[in-house]
Amino acid sequence: MTHRKPKTENRKLPNSDWPFLLALGLMGLVLFFYRLGTPGLMDPDEGRYAEIGREMLALKDWLVPHLNHLPYLEKPPLVYWLTALSFKTLGLTEFAARLPAAVSALGGLFLAYALGRAFWGPAAGLLGAAVLATCPGYVALGRILTLDMVFALFLNLAVGLGYLALSRERPRWWLWAYAALGLAVLIKGPVAVVLAGLIWGLGVGLHPHPNPPPSRGREKGEVPPGPAPHRGRGPAPGPASRFGRIWQPRTWQVLWQPQGWLLMAVIVLPWFFYVQWRHPEFFRFFILEHHLGRFLTPAIHPEPFYYYAPVVLGLMLPWSFLLPWALAFGGRPRDPHRAFLLIWAAVVLVFFSLSRGKLVPYILPALLPLALLLGAALNDCREARRFARDRGLHYSLLVWGLAGLALTALYFWPPAALSRELAKAAPMGSLVPAGLLGFALTPLAALLRRQVGVLLLGALLLNALAPQIVETVSRGRSPREVGLAVRDHWQPGAALVGVQLYSQGVSFYSGQVFHLLEFGTELDFGRRLRPASGLFFTDLKELTAFAASRPRSFFYLKVQDLPRLEREFPGKLRPLSRYKDCILLGYEGK
Repeated sequence: MTHRKPKTENRKLPNSDWPFLLALGLMGLVLFFYRLGTPGLMDPDEGRYAEIGREMLALKDWLVPHLNHLPYLEKPPLVYWLTALSFKTLGLTEFAARLPAAVSALGGLFLAYALGRAFWGPAAGLLGAAVLATCPGYVALGRILTLDMVFALFLNLAVGLGYLALSRERPRWWLWAYAALGLAVLIKGPVAVVLAGLIWGLGVGLHPHPNPPPSRGREKGEVPPGPAPHRGRGPAPGPASRFGRIWQPRTWQVLWQPQGWLLMAVIVLPWFFYVQWRHPEFFRFFILEHHLGRFLTPAIHPEPFYYYAPVVLGLMLPWSFLLPWALAFGGRPRDPHRAFLLIWAAVVLVFFSLSRGKLVPYILPALLPLALLLGAALNDCREARRFARDRGLHYSLLVWGLAGLALTALYFWPPAALSRELAKAAPMGSLVPAGLLGFALTPLAALLRRQVGVLLLGALLLNALAPQIVETVSRGRSPREVGLAVRDHWQPGAALVGVQLYSQGVSFYSGQVFHLLEFGTELDFGRRLRPASGLFFTDLKELTAFAASRPRSFFYLKVQDLPRLEREFPGKLRPLSRYKDCILLGYEGK
């Protein structure tokens, strides 16, 4: 009796990449672009980066970024350039401000697909990209203006191209890898070189000797040439040969790419040399204070070492419930591609965990390799039709479903101690219960249907709530109405004054810079570079004299500081707008 091999779903896949690319494109357009310009820009990050882009256009200085008309040199200028170009093309709108991040998020999906396809074929690439697209942290960061999504795209592009050049003996790809790395440096500085160097350096042991040149004539849709993954239970062929010679000089020669370093220098060094020439204090501030100081000291955003472990799990929900299964049981333990993705994610996670200063978006570059690992595990399960008998996957889905049901029950029948916290979610309306129900039912439906597609559909529907969630959050974090009130009441000779308060978003929406009663802000370094800017007051007496010399002044301050200001201007202050615990007042001067 002859046994037929079970038909796999791979045979039903189309021969062209276009259906997959179209599906990813449509998914990305919905998740990243739908109502992208509706929420107001949120302080501090969105307001800051949008205002820097606006001032590039207003001051016509594209080489030295400015904030509040003062040099702002904490980060290189590439995202500011992209934002300013977007403003120049589309106008000063929220959509234009967020466009670079949204386009980069979409680009990250195509990059994930390309890498997954190169490693394991188009189906694995599609699943990995779909997992990335339905990570709520990735979706949220793709819909707001920060540096991190653009940085993650170029850093991951550089790392991925470098690995393909290394593993497939394609030396010309190193030039593209270093070009992408240079652009990443122009977004966040030398941290890009450190991360890429660590990942490549640790990954070189997976391919200590180049593979033979790929054969031609392969049909479209087949897995590109490379080291064949080991599927057997015995030891992989030649592991001692692979790792025992990792420290030989010829192993590391492949990482020495003079042409790539030269290309990166051409991309990066002109701006750094120019700013150093304009402002000799730049190197000390940028490298020693802002980068090394932030990494080695807890002066800015201090968090514990374990901070990013729950952050990664939160950013990848609901997929984080399947990560242990994918990493421990669902993959190919001796596959060098899988090992490289583990190195990639681990380097990003450990590096930023060692940093004393931490922010949630820093860890964004780790999501792509983790999504590819999970996509590959799901694809292996799909190809082998293992869904019905994979106990590790079943247990993971069961834990996911039980957690969802428990959270849903706590939301609808909360204990007294939790009721006060849940009251903060009231502005979300029906979004929270809808999300919780979808979160709980998705894994249970997948267990019943025994199909990977059910998981993807449920995750996609959950992330379809992202636009409404971002809009709801922005209502409490965007000073748009205050800025528009300043713009509507503005007249020639007027002044915008911050009384122990500074808002980049108010500057962007009003189109005006702040005069500030002296207090510590992120403008301190720019003020040291231009001490005679005339934008700062040392005391209330100086501020009072300034306001009296202007036809109209707008005071922006905390409500708690209002009595102090009313003593200086009794009966002459008119409320114009309010944002949270901040108030905008108008004052008629001379």
